[in-house]
This record gives sequence, C-alpha cells and structure tokens, in this order.
Amino acid sequence: MRRSLPVLAALSTLLGPTARAEERSSPPTTLSLATLPDEDRLAALLWERSADFAEARARIATSRADLQRAHLLPNPELDVSMNTIPIGETNPPGLRRLDDIPNYVVGVSELVELGKRGPRQDAAKATLSATALDVHASLRTRTYDVLERAAEVATTEVRIAELRKLTEDALKLTELQRARQQHGDAAGLDVDRSTLEAQALETSLGEEQVKLADALIACAQLAGLPCEPFGAREPAAAFLEARLDRASVPSAIDSRPDLRALGAQQDAAQASLKLAKRRWIPDPTVRAGYTRDQFMISGNQKNSLFVGLSIPLPFFDHGQADAHEASASAESARVARELLAAQAKREAEVLGHQLRAVQQRRDRLHTQTLPLAEGVVQRLDAAVKAGGAALQDLLLARRTYGELLLHAADLDQTAYRLTVAIDRTSAAGPRAPDILTHPKS
Repeated sequence: MRRSLPVLAALSTLLGPTARAEERSSPPTTLSLATLPDEDRLAALLWERSADFAEARARIATSRADLQRAHLLPNPELDVSMNTIPIGETNPPGLRRLDDIPNYVVGVSELVELGKRGPRQDAAKATLSATALDVHASLRTRTYDVLERAAEVATTEVRIAELRKLTEDALKLTELQRARQQHGDAAGLDVDRSTLEAQALETSLGEEQVKLADALIACAQLAGLPCEPFGAREPAAAFLEARLDRASVPSAIDSRPDLRALGAQQDAAQASLKLAKRRWIPDPTVRAGYTRDQFMISGNQKNSLFVGLSIPLPFFDHGQADAHEASASAESARVARELLAAQAKREAEVLGHQLRAVQQRRDRLHTQTLPLAEGVVQRLDAAVKAGGAALQDLLLARRTYGELLLHAADLDQTAYRLTVAIDRTSAAGPRAPDILTHPKS
C-alpha cells in the first residue's frame, strides 16, 4: 500500500494538466456576472447555450441547402415503354402477339434551363447572407439584453449594499437610543422614531432583494444559464463604471447587421425579379433514346435511335406574378432599410444628448452632493451620540443621504443603458460566430 502512494502521486502529476485542460474546455454551467466575458465571448456562449437559437441554426441550414440546390442541374428522366401491343386479331394473321409485333423504347430526357440558373443562384446566395445577418442581429440584440440584465443586477446589488449599511446604522442607533432611554437620557418618542426608521429601511432592503431575485431569473432566461450575482458592491459598481469609461459616439450605422440583412434581402429580391423576367424564355427538353422494333414483317427498322426536342410556349404564365412579388419585396426591403437607418441616426443624436446630461448629473452627484451629505450624517451622528443634537435631524439627514445613494445607483444604471442603446444604434457589438461569418462553408 505504501509503495502505491508514490505511483498514484506520479500519475496524478502526469494526468493533472490533462484533467485541468478538460476542466477548462468543459462548457460552463452558470454565468458568473462578476467574471462576465467580453461581448464576443458572451455572444459565442449565448449562441451555444441559448435554446432560442436552435431555430436560427435550422434557418441557416435551410438557406445553405437552398444555395446548394441552386447549383445542381435538373435530374434527367429515364423513359421506358412497350409500344404497339396488339388488341384483337393480328395483321397479318397468325403473328405472335408479344414476340413479333411490340417495339421497346428506352430514352433519356433532360431539361435545359436558359438564363435562369445564374439569377436563381444569386437569389439563393443573397438569401443565405440575409439569413445569417438577421441571425447575427438577433444574437447581437440578445447579447445587449443580457448586459442590460447584468446592469440591473449590479444596480440592485449596489442598492442592497447601501441599504444594508443604512439599516445596520439605524439598528445601532436604535439600540443606543434604547440604552439611553433606560438611563433617562432619551425620550421614548426618539426610540420609536429610530425603530420605525430601521424597520422602513429593512422593508426597503427586502424589496430590493426580491428585485435581485427577479433580475437573476430574467438574466437566466435570456442567457440560457443560471446567472450568479456579483456578490459584493465593489465588483457590481466596477461593472457599471467599466462601460461608462469607454462610452463613445456611435458610428457606421449602415454596417449594422439588421440593416445589412435588409440590403441582402433587397439583393435577393432583385435576383428573383431578374429570374421572373426571364421566365418568358422557354426551357427546352432534349430527348434521346433507342428503339427496338419486332414488327419486322411490316418493314420496320429493327434497331433505331431517336432524338427529340420539346419547347414550352409561355403564352399565359411567363413570370408576371413572380415579377410583381419580387418587385414588391425589393421595394419593401429598400424602404425598410432607409427608414430604419434614418431612425437610428435620429436616436443616436438624442441618446448622445441624454448620456451627456446624465453624465453631468452623475459627476455633480459623486463629486459634490454625496460627499456633502455623508459629512452632514457623520457630524450629526456624532452630535446625537454625544447628546448635542436632536435625533430627528439625524434621521432626516440619513434618509436624505440614503436616497441620494440609491439615486446615484439608478443614475449609473441609466447611464449604462444609454451606452448600450447608443451601441445598439451603431454597428458596434459582438463578432458573429464563424457559421454566420462564413455561412456558405
């Protein structure tokens, strides 16, 4: 047994890196918001783990199959027939019905498309590109939705931390006032006021904890994984600050995936329109085959070949309905793209003004208002404990300071949402998975 211990230790040393590599490569079972990956890796995680994108994969596969089908030639047709089967008396009489009269024909026919394969392939290629871009736009939207839920969790955790601190201070003050009352240094009314203040803070704390649970559930529903909270005020506040530090003016609106998808839809519709207009060109069917004739007594040729050509006449249906549909689709995609791009530009300008206003309020709140309110609370707290100030003044100052702290957290979340909204209007966002970047592969 003792000899086996070094062997086990050696095996553990050798297998340790492999085991750790397998552990690193294993898919995550939860989404830790404190160590949330960047947008590219978050989008890749959502693509792999969110059940909502299962249908998107099927759409990509269907479009890829349509493109592959557009490059295939029409299947030839094999014709086999037995002809001139006699009914009644043979002519001349006495012939064997199945050995001397029928002829057998074997032929192959092939449809030859004229001017239609190119437009059909262009339409399928553009449709695949539009599908991939549309899925990328949905993945981009889902990534930003998860980030906004994470910001909601972070804001709630910051509020909980501040409310917990205020509640603890209120409970300590209540105990102090109760002790002073027992010694006759404080009135019972002050104890009641302090108790009510502490209970009100505890109620607010409980409400925020319920909000945190709801935000985590919403995050899990979007991510397809259980979301773990930040766990403390510092990482939650740092998460909100990190995005605000890199907020930028939107650019390249026309490169947004959804706008590019509309452009690809317009290209597909234009190719379909070209295909529809070429429906007036008849597609001939070429036939060739072999005939073995047994009716030799009539002077027929025993072995012969044949070739043929059939041409449809597009008098009635020459693609006019398909052309009308494709034209309407192209115009609809063009108008939708122009309207959406114009709307995005207007939104970007408005959101930029809103973000600058919120940032000014945040700066003033963090640099002036909060330090002043904190100083007032600290001075009044010391004065009340020393008996030199009224408890009511401290409670009012603490309530004001608490409301300012909660307002600061809400401002941080508002600023975060505005930065996300600005990124939504522009072409910023996560990189698409390889299957969407190269959908034809």
